[in-house]
Amino acid sequence: MPFNYLLTNLLVDVPQAVGAIFVDPEGEAVECVTRHNDPFDLKVEGAYHSIFMRQLEQLTTDVKAGPIDSLVIEGSRLVTLTQTLPDGYYVVLVVDRSGSRAHALHRLRRAAEVIAKEIF
Repeated sequence: MPFNYLLTNLLVDVPQAVGAIFVDPEGEAVECVTRHNDPFDLKVEGAYHSIFMRQLEQLTTDVKAGPIDSLVIEGSRLVTLTQTLPDGYYVVLVVDRSGSRAHALHRLRRAAEVIAKEIF
């Protein structure tokens, strides 16, 4: 199943979503979809979240806290949700702050399960 299709369905399932990106371990976009014309900002967001997640994973390893499953960062206008995948891959979903974070995280996790099956 193409990743574009999976990410597009994620945007359909989360109407307040601005965009979704599937990121490799280097922080590069494997695939992304956005409701805006230019995906550049979304790709930058994905790269930064890859850095955040690698740093947090190193910290949790050092303190023996266990692996990180997901990360939610709330801003004044947007919320960014990052879901881990095997081998350092991530799926990042950016949603309008007015949307339900629980619903967005639930849908993101379901999409991540399907993506993980596709790549591994």
